Amino acid sequence: MFYILKLNMNKEIIKWNQSNLEVKITITPEDYSKLEEKSLKEFAKDINVPGYRPGKAPLDKVKNMVNPQYLEGAIMENAINEVINELVKEYQLIGQIYDINQENKDNNKIITFKVDVYPEVEVKNENYNAVEPTLPNDEVTDEEVNNAVENLRRQFAKYKDVEKVDANKTFVKLNLDYLNENWEKVGDAKVYIAKEDMAEFPILKESFDGKKVGDSVEFDYDEKTLPQILQYFKKDKDKLNIKKVKSTIAEIKEAVLPELTVENLKEWFGQEFEKVEDFLEEVKKTLKVEKRRTELAKFVEDLLAKIKDSFSVVIPKTLIDQEVSQRIENLAQRYGWKDKFEQMLKSMKPEEVKKFYEDITNAAKESVHNFLVLMKFAELKKILDKVDFKKDMDFEEKLLSLFKKEDKKEDK
Repeated sequence: MFYILKLNMNKEIIKWNQSNLEVKITITPEDYSKLEEKSLKEFAKDINVPGYRPGKAPLDKVKNMVNPQYLEGAIMENAINEVINELVKEYQLIGQIYDINQENKDNNKIITFKVDVYPEVEVKNENYNAVEPTLPNDEVTDEEVNNAVENLRRQFAKYKDVEKVDANKTFVKLNLDYLNENWEKVGDAKVYIAKEDMAEFPILKESFDGKKVGDSVEFDYDEKTLPQILQYFKKDKDKLNIKKVKSTIAEIKEAVLPELTVENLKEWFGQEFEKVEDFLEEVKKTLKVEKRRTELAKFVEDLLAKIKDSFSVVIPKTLIDQEVSQRIENLAQRYGWKDKFEQMLKSMKPEEVKKFYEDITNAAKESVHNFLVLMKFAELKKILDKVDFKKDMDFEEKLLSLFKKEDKKEDK
């Protein structure tokens, strides 16, 4: 569906419900001459015509020195810019124009293009006024502090060889041989499994707990049931007809955690603590900041789930494309930038690549949708102008302030 906003002999502007404008420009021969003159004057500033100062040469001489394709491009660009300058007075345009087409018709030149506008969030109902999201709890427990300290000690742990696998405290290096239906080896790999893997996949605990170096366990190769850590990931796997994976224990290690002492803390961090308790207090403060961030994110997620049915918004292509680009850039950085990221994509099947981009696009669309809904909610609640977006988590804190229940003293 669409409706025509403006129509005259030169411009037709249509607003579509995808939060974009479709623009059609009709350039008559008279308009073309004016646009050509403007374009030639712009070229004249940079073209050196013998016998004339820059910008002072006759336009016909300038035209003889300009590549016709460049001149045509400048004319089209000036025509588009003239319309864009009018549109920005009425709409909040975003991104670049797209779907640009040109044609000649009845001695006129026709240019069509699309440009996105910042979307308007529609308020469907006022149910958002009655929501009660779950408020964050950023209190840090002693158990959380102890877990953080244990993880820290593990970073500086030393490892010793042990005789048997203990699913609760050892990690194991496995040599994997992938076998076809004739029991021939068609591939291999080396993997490490830790206690977390044992806990996540009971089949690993059942298979390796109590085993020794040199012991082997065979698994049927079924990607639906086989733990992912034991699967074959090279791109030729579909040609190998893998039926079994033979897992042989190569090493069994156990972490020896260092003691938590002021001497070790100084060695690890280059910082002196009078006593270990002072360090534990610093850990607790750090955990509180991290937990606050996590709890605020959960609060916002819960708030969104409870208010989203009160709002409707159509996300324009430009905002989705921008979010997709940002997400892909973040992924590429995580993989060590473009080379490794592109390598990963090349190792995937075409249908996997397609699904990969579909998933990113869907996630990007949802992310932009959530942002716009939250901004509209903040606007309706009259806190948007109070948010300092340069301050970390200030938007989330301002949203939370709407739901904090403070005790009120009753007048006696």
